[in-house]
Amino acid sequence: MPSLWIIDGYNFIRRSRRFSEWESKAPEEGRRAALQWLADFSALTGEKVSVVFDAYSGLHRDLKVDEFQGIQVIRSRGGYTADEEIIALAQEKGQGAIVISSDKEIQKAAVKSGASILESSEFERELAKIFEREGSSREAADRSKGNAFRPPKEKKKALSILRKYQ
Repeated sequence: MPSLWIIDGYNFIRRSRRFSEWESKAPEEGRRAALQWLADFSALTGEKVSVVFDAYSGLHRDLKVDEFQGIQVIRSRGGYTADEEIIALAQEKGQGAIVISSDKEIQKAAVKSGASILESSEFERELAKIFEREGSSREAADRSKGNAFRPPKEKKKALSILRKYQ
């Protein structure tokens, strides 16, 4: 069963080497490119993805949820930050959630709710490996096993899911 990947939208984009400069020059295009990349990940793997952004305009009582090529794009409710919405989603989904953010408060709250975590840069790096492998032949991309890196338990689930697609 696929997990729900809850992505801290602006945190992911602005910490990305791939999308941050683009978003700073043309915000809508940078966001769209990042969403396309995340939609490609979802389509390729079957994983569910929700990207959460702050809604800077309007006071609305409910989350604004849109669909972009198979992923959910969520804008926070009026009076709430994306951080608060991410934490609430992580608490609701518990162990079924993987939270992508470099924000330490979000990470702590996610772990407390039973969710797995990855920092934005780690997630981007692992996705790049998946896309790279998809672009090359399976035989040529075959790697030896035995990585000395031992991730903390909060990250093991996320990394193991991502690595099965590499």
